[in-house]
Amino acid sequence: MDNLEKYVRENSREFDIEEPAKGHFERFALKLDQRRRSRSSFRWRYMLQVAVIAVLVILSSLWIYDRITGRTPEYHMITLSDISGEYREAELYYTTLISRKYNEIKSFDFQDDTREQEVLLRELSEMDAVYRSLQQELNAEGDNPMVINAMLRYYQLKLEIMSRIIEHLQEIKQGDNQTTDDHETSHV
Repeated sequence: MDNLEKYVRENSREFDIEEPAKGHFERFALKLDQRRRSRSSFRWRYMLQVAVIAVLVILSSLWIYDRITGRTPEYHMITLSDISGEYREAELYYTTLISRKYNEIKSFDFQDDTREQEVLLRELSEMDAVYRSLQQELNAEGDNPMVINAMLRYYQLKLEIMSRIIEHLQEIKQGDNQTTDDHETSHV
């Protein structure tokens, strides 16, 4: 190794004669920068993949745990039927009547104006949001008599409103029938 060192020291001027091509240092710096960027993006990609896999493993483990233990993931909303037999009967009575009235309104002839029918049925369905909020209160507070009475009152009010709507629709229908009867007799 001493001979090689001696030769390099003696001839060092000859080695310094050659200059690299123009732009060599810039290209070299650019390649170094690209390597640094690819390494950092590789790290982020790698970390992201690891995080996604970890989340999937955790979620699948929880799912398997729920299945093995027999827990049901559905959230059961308490209804009046769950509180007592008396409330079960009342709820069944009201829901049956409401369902009948809803079907009666739905089957009513709106004479080519289905938009009115759609709006009316949508409004009736939106009333159910009140009942759902009462159900949530019942779930939160338990066997609260005020909430139970409010739920029963909701059913009563909905029935009253639906009965009035049906009466109004029948009056309109009778008025239309009378008008056509009047026109028929006046034309004869």
